[in-house]
Amino acid sequence: MSTESADAAEPGTAAAAEPSTPPPTASPTATAPTPANPFAPPSALPETPVTPETPVVPETPVAPDAPDTPDAPGAFGEAEVIEAGAEPVRRKPRFGVGTLFLTAVLAGPLVGAGVGYAIQASRPPTPLPKIAAPKLSYPAERVDPKALAAAGPQPLDIDGDLRKLLIERPAGTEDRTDGDGDGWLSPDDMAENYGDSAREFSSLLSGGFRRAASVAWESGDDLYQVTLAQYVPESTRRAIADAAPSSTHESEVSLIPGNTESYLVIGKQPLHYARSTDTYYYGEALARKGNVVMTVAVYAKNPVDRAQLEDIAKRQWEKLA
Repeated sequence: MSTESADAAEPGTAAAAEPSTPPPTASPTATAPTPANPFAPPSALPETPVTPETPVVPETPVAPDAPDTPDAPGAFGEAEVIEAGAEPVRRKPRFGVGTLFLTAVLAGPLVGAGVGYAIQASRPPTPLPKIAAPKLSYPAERVDPKALAAAGPQPLDIDGDLRKLLIERPAGTEDRTDGDGDGWLSPDDMAENYGDSAREFSSLLSGGFRRAASVAWESGDDLYQVTLAQYVPESTRRAIADAAPSSTHESEVSLIPGNTESYLVIGKQPLHYARSTDTYYYGEALARKGNVVMTVAVYAKNPVDRAQLEDIAKRQWEKLA
């Protein structure tokens, strides 16, 4: 038996015993590799290191989940290492810039309102001014009834029922009176006789129109209409001025005999009814009596008979005057 120590091995043996990489850590249940015989004589040992048999690599055990450390936060936050018997240290909540800004925005108006209310509540109340009402006074002198009546609205020149001032419809003619058939005309009834009814309706209401009475009849192919329209006193002259026709080559304009404030219009050319292709000849007589405007209109199939139109206008003027 050799007397050399087991630690004094051959260089080859030392090289074989100390591989370049450390052997893997074997688990308790893994089978250890078979080492070389340390009791063999040196001559029997090979000069070259014997390659050990390929060890069986044990299965690497699954390492348990490492606990969260302060450097590696876990799924539920950072873990704290607590010594035995020590109380856990509670961390202060961290507020971001957005949270602080939102708090300032919400708290600012509340603090300002509270401070303003406190300042206003500490001030003494301001007394309200006394109610001032002028004293009633009456003139010492007597009022002249005539002067007072002259200063007020003037009464109508023609009062009462206007229908009684209209001429009678000729016998043998067909009644064609507009409105409800009772002889009275409303502003919309009068506006319907014009193509632009809306404009005429507005003109009547803004022109001081008060009331109107009318009678109309049809004789053969001709239609006659006599109207008495009453306006407020200050609008009568304007009403007849607006109704006055202008002399053109299509109509003949003159005065009613014996009446200087009148017009007589005889159309020379046929006209078309509104929204129709039918034609007619137009004739009209206008006169004013106080605040009442008299109108005699003729719609004829043939040129208007001037003498007949003048006769109707004279009879109506005499009854009105």
